[in-house]
Amino acid sequence: MEQPTITSAYRSVGVTFDSLVFKSAVMRECLRLAASAAARDVAVLLLGETGTGKNLIAQSIHNASPRARGPFVSVNCSAIPDSLLEAELFGAEKGAYTSSDRLRKGKFELADKGTLFLDEIGDMSPQSQAKILRAFEYKEFERVGGESTLHADVRIIAATNRPLEDLLNSGKFRTDLFYRLNEFTIHVPPLRARREEIRPLAERFVVECNERLGTKVKGLDAEALAKLEGHPWPGNVRELRAVIKRGCVSAQGEIIRARDLLLTLAPDTGKLLPAAPLNGDLSLAALEKKHIDQVLTQTGWSKKESAQLLGISRPTLDRKIQEYGLVRPDGARDE
Repeated sequence: MEQPTITSAYRSVGVTFDSLVFKSAVMRECLRLAASAAARDVAVLLLGETGTGKNLIAQSIHNASPRARGPFVSVNCSAIPDSLLEAELFGAEKGAYTSSDRLRKGKFELADKGTLFLDEIGDMSPQSQAKILRAFEYKEFERVGGESTLHADVRIIAATNRPLEDLLNSGKFRTDLFYRLNEFTIHVPPLRARREEIRPLAERFVVECNERLGTKVKGLDAEALAKLEGHPWPGNVRELRAVIKRGCVSAQGEIIRARDLLLTLAPDTGKLLPAAPLNGDLSLAALEKKHIDQVLTQTGWSKKESAQLLGISRPTLDRKIQEYGLVRPDGARDE
């Protein structure tokens, strides 16, 4: 069976620290640490909620590093089944599988002299983690079906939105792999901790939509901006981009109005939520559960559409549905 392409390998261009939107003190500190990490050839672990921009920070680190002329290879670990992991990362020789009619290079090999970004590494099973530890430690590996040991000079940047301490304590994340990755840790703040960036980010996404979709939106009215600034943003910057995209498409004119935004506000509309999770019924988890449930209801339980509106991947949405015990109503579509 033909192996699906579920990662991207490319030379990273255009994404630099200067191109990122940051006005808050917490984001300035985050990027200061990232710039410091860029100058040192160490493994970097990016911790932060879904949609905070960890991938952009990873690309910026690469582009500011001595490896900038090398490739930047990105792997979404949450999208890789265990059965495909070894071939995806290390490659496969011709004939390794029934339908393997050509040699296939893995992501470690493609990232030689550059950076390998392992996104959502917290979703990788302990069995899969064991397979990549040797490549981390010794920078050597074999392709599936091959006997020759190959070497790759690769810098590792990993990211996760999951609490690694809990995963370590429960045995779901290997301690040895954690220490290998944890040479330099950077916490990426959620959007609710840097609300002064909501407006400039929204304005940037309007320009982006105009360029990519051919819309002719000039901005947002005061009510729409207030609605954005009062939202808790469980999906963070990725969710904001999706909301602005919908607003640009739905706008009846050159200005996005509040009615153009598909947005579910917290119970106390207009009150800003604090940067840290709240206790009790208004904890971030409870807020996220309610938000996901409402978006699923609004889309008639279309997982594809809901994931796009939430700014998360389909596998992440499936995991959240299971985690929060959300149940599809009878008669609702399941796609």
